[in-house]
Amino acid sequence: MKLYLYDHCPFCVRARMIFGFKKINVEQIFLMEDDKATPTKMIGCKMLPILEKDDGNYLPESLDIVHYVDQLSEPKMTQVTVSPEIEKWYQTVSETVFKLVVPRFTQADFPELNTPEARAAYIEREEKAFGDLSILLKETHTLIVELEPHMDALDVWLENRKNENVMDDIFIFPVLRSLSIVNDIPFSTVILNYMKNISQITGVSLLFDQAK
Repeated sequence: MKLYLYDHCPFCVRARMIFGFKKINVEQIFLMEDDKATPTKMIGCKMLPILEKDDGNYLPESLDIVHYVDQLSEPKMTQVTVSPEIEKWYQTVSETVFKLVVPRFTQADFPELNTPEARAAYIEREEKAFGDLSILLKETHTLIVELEPHMDALDVWLENRKNENVMDDIFIFPVLRSLSIVNDIPFSTVILNYMKNISQITGVSLLFDQAK
């Protein structure tokens, strides 16, 4: 199997995680940000991740990939749905998180941004979605303050966690991994240990070395 993805993309991280959890090998192929032709040829539009299955068919959508890979072998890990508290947490923090991480993603060293053309295409795409990214960078402190109570809530939830529902991790870890590129976020010990543990299990590296 082959997994086509972007390194920065939190939805691609979801797909990468299940291979790590299941200990299933997959060839990871990072497409350039300005490569519209390859994904369009596969699924009719520019969207990642895409899984090329062993039979040559293509499967888009991160959670569809997660469930497909999970059913390939025992034990099944994703039959339980994401916890309501985590689904609500994810929906609540997403806008703030993207405002924090996207400007930093555009400046980072990702394989999909390895050419000036690819980086320019990515910046153009994100500015259409978020406006002037330099303004968002100036709002970093305000956005971190906005995020703090939700990080506190996650800290308490993780500390009192009673089960190991992988679907919760599929939602939580990509958000935290993205936030690891933000230099001034004070991750609690509980959250930081969680991030390092999931990173080790799944083989998906954190972004602290590129934090701005």
